[in-house]
Amino acid sequence: MRVVRIMSLLLHVSVSVLAQQPTTSRTTLSGCVLSLNGVFSLTTANGIRYVLKGDHDTLFSYNGKQVQVTGTMKTTKKTSSKPATFHVTDIKKRADFCQ
Repeated sequence: MRVVRIMSLLLHVSVSVLAQQPTTSRTTLSGCVLSLNGVFSLTTANGIRYVLKGDHDTLFSYNGKQVQVTGTMKTTKKTSSKPATFHVTDIKKRADFCQ
């Protein structure tokens, strides 16, 4: 009986922990990549800005270009002064210049 209670308690705790973890789903965004002081950002056509995180050399090779990025959004509260952070896992060039 004691083993059943312990197993039940462990199951309840593990379900609670899993329920509290943020879900990260893959997202695709399009926009212009710009670097300022080593910080990369993507600005979409409707003016929303994201801070990009990923391989510095790869991001640098797309600086000033129109791209499509795939990755995950960091779950933080976005404000107008602090844009959301986007972790890039894939990037594709759409145009040689930002439009």
